[in-house]
Amino acid sequence: MIYIIIPVHNRKYYTQGCLDCLEQQTYRDFTTIVVDDGSTDGTVAMIDTYFPDVIVLRGDGNLWWTKAINMGVQYALDCTANSAADVVLTLNDDLAFGPNYLASIMASYEANKPCLIGSAVVDITNPDYLEYAGVSCNYFTAKWIRTSTIFKSSYQQLAAKHAIVPTDDLPGRGTIIPLNVFEAVGLYDEQNFPHYMADVELSVRARRKGYRLFVSVGSVIHNYTDATRNKKQSWQSFLKGFFSFKSPNYLRSRYAFAVRHAPLKQLYFLLDLGRMTTGFLLNR
Repeated sequence: MIYIIIPVHNRKYYTQGCLDCLEQQTYRDFTTIVVDDGSTDGTVAMIDTYFPDVIVLRGDGNLWWTKAINMGVQYALDCTANSAADVVLTLNDDLAFGPNYLASIMASYEANKPCLIGSAVVDITNPDYLEYAGVSCNYFTAKWIRTSTIFKSSYQQLAAKHAIVPTDDLPGRGTIIPLNVFEAVGLYDEQNFPHYMADVELSVRARRKGYRLFVSVGSVIHNYTDATRNKKQSWQSFLKGFFSFKSPNYLRSRYAFAVRHAPLKQLYFLLDLGRMTTGFLLNR
């Protein structure tokens, strides 16, 4: 059984599109859990009308990503009779995928388990642009290199050569996680990573417990990048992001990750801060 967990908030259009994709899957052994964090745009009514089999868990607008995902994971843990056999699939609602997506990623998982296995992510407006297919991270220098850069490949080139590729971490967009991983390493860390980095951090914890991490290159999801792409920022908004948990630059989360996973904690954090600042300057 796959327990598919999708956190949503006021993006009814994207949520409906994602659920439509799940309705068309050839692989049918799954339960969909939508965690709605206080939407006011009719999302829940839409789900009740068009997707009555979807389980909806309700929040009050203060869950954010990590608490929402944990709510779904806990529901799955409470439901399963065999955490070693069942898995979670974390999805975002701004994703689209073909009817064989679940069959593909589950075949990759079954062939390589025990593991966590993610999806290749491409831009829905430019399917040859490989947005994500794994990363390599240097935990001394805080340098993260995308698989597409390592292999010097577009999505089509990478998919033609590799069924799976190893990765040092995994995001929350299309990742299969055995339920017994949560029993081994705990849930996502709500305190230190309330909105960003909780997905990456949990996958690193799992890897350090001995679970291998892969990306299934043939299991492709298409991302509506306009819904998530960071717009150009002013200096004021960039600096404000250091102190807002709603920003991927939130210093508390970045520092917590360094403390937990970097051999040279302070050096990693300073280099990470430097790379964020350099990236901001290059994108101005």
